[in-house]
Amino acid sequence: MFTAYHAIMFAILLIGGAGVIFQASSGDDSFANNPIQVKATQSKFDLNTY
Repeated sequence: MFTAYHAIMFAILLIGGAGVIFQASSGDDSFANNPIQVKATQSKFDLNTY
């Protein structure tokens, strides 16, 4: 049974989830503005030896 309580809880979760996604995607700390630096190391693994 879908009551008014369920409708209110669903709306709160929907608005809260959209707010979290929007805040995470529009900040200065987003991954698009600050790419993660990955240090490339020499690998000793060679597929030709197997």
